[in-house]
This record gives sequence, structure tokens and C-alpha cells, in this order.
Amino acid sequence: MPIILIILLALLITALVVLAMLSGGSSPLAGPAGILLALLLWLMALFCVYGFLASFEPGNSVGFKIGYALGFVVLVVLGILSLRSRPSSGTS
Repeated sequence: MPIILIILLALLITALVVLAMLSGGSSPLAGPAGILLALLLWLMALFCVYGFLASFEPGNSVGFKIGYALGFVVLVVLGILSLRSRPSSGTS
């Protein structure tokens, strides 16, 4: 079972890197790649909400609550930043 989790995390990280590279350029795929990147980051932020709520079970330390809260904030901000329009780099 752990190997499946490792493979899924590797695919998720690969997708994040590829989408970040595509959304940063001036290609025609930059717009849709930025939207997909934002959606993927916001889905990960929803997982942080679930983890934050689950961390209130007895026996969990405060570190989990802080980690999930910080993860949520960082992922939401990164999602918003990936949707911002970039200045065109055309030379005229």
C-alpha cells in the first residue's frame, strides 16, 4: 500500500511542476495551465481543511493543527497567484 501512495504523490508533484512551467510561459497553454494549477492547489487546500478538522481527535498535537492551517493558507495564496495575469513580454 505505501508504494501506491508514493506513486500518487510523485504524479501529483510532477503535475504541479509541469503546470507551473506551462503557466509561466507565453504559450497558448499558459491560461488553461494556470487555471488547472489553481484548481489542483485548491483541491490540496481542501484536503488541508479535512486534515485540520481530523486533527481535533484526542491524542493529536497542536503541531498538526498549525501545519494544516499553514498549508491551507499557502495553497490558497499560491492558487490565487497562479490566476493573476502576467504582463506581456512582447518586444515592440
